[in-house]
Amino acid sequence: MTRSPGPAVPVTPGVVPVVAYRLTTAPADPHGAELPTASPRPLAADPPEAPEASSVTTRRDGDRFEVVLRGDVDLTLAPQLAAALERVDEHCARHPRARVHLDVREVRALDAGALRFVEAVRAACAGRGAGCTTSAARPVVTRVLDLARAVPGAPLTTS
Repeated sequence: MTRSPGPAVPVTPGVVPVVAYRLTTAPADPHGAELPTASPRPLAADPPEAPEASSVTTRRDGDRFEVVLRGDVDLTLAPQLAAALERVDEHCARHPRARVHLDVREVRALDAGALRFVEAVRAACAGRGAGCTTSAARPVVTRVLDLARAVPGAPLTTS
């Protein structure tokens, strides 16, 4: 450890001077230690965007009911998914010609719970004679949804 004195401070009679030291510690093993760069990195013009918050929202318009999923649809949204499924089932029970739409355009990722939710919405609609549509999704989400429905008409197993 080395000490380097700070800038010189003028001494005033009756005032106790404060001496400042900068402490630097040399790494015991220089391999892998970060060394200061000759020129600092320029700051980005705009700060990086914060990721969208994940959410589940529902909208009702007459006999049409829409469930909008955003962000990472996973275990953290389980209570909201359960509430949305109840609202879908209630809506389908009230309206004989109900239409339900799943909007998954803004979904970045989904887990097995989200897949079970999608299947449960489809099953609830089919059981009540309601129509169910799904919006176009990002390619990765579309692929996961397609793989989950590899066997037509086969329900997802619960774990």
